[in-house]
Amino acid sequence: NMDETGWRDSAEQAQQAIDRALGATEPDTVVAELSGAGKALDDALREAMAASALAGTSMRKLAEIAGMAPNSVPPRLARSKSLGAYADEGSITSQLIAVARYDAASGRPPMTFKPRRKESHDES
Repeated sequence: NMDETGWRDSAEQAQQAIDRALGATEPDTVVAELSGAGKALDDALREAMAASALAGTSMRKLAEIAGMAPNSVPPRLARSKSLGAYADEGSITSQLIAVARYDAASGRPPMTFKPRRKESHDES
């Protein structure tokens, strides 16, 4: 039972943009709508992949299912709404996904990290 809330809205937005593109007569409108559909579909895919990872699918299996390189999965998952709070420097590890699964199963809110402040050094 995959949590649909993350991907369903984006998938519906993609479908609506495709429908508008199909009804458009101006080429520029078709391009704009299809571009929007692509972005919404990418959002839907990212959220569906995150939900699948939270349900127990390995990142390697996600890459296989999605037809992408394994090293492209962690950054995608890190940009998802459900796993973004667990990301570290724009990526996520299987260990951090395990923490997210534990938090989700126990009803805890996602972890939050405060980024370290970068020290500013004057070169003068």
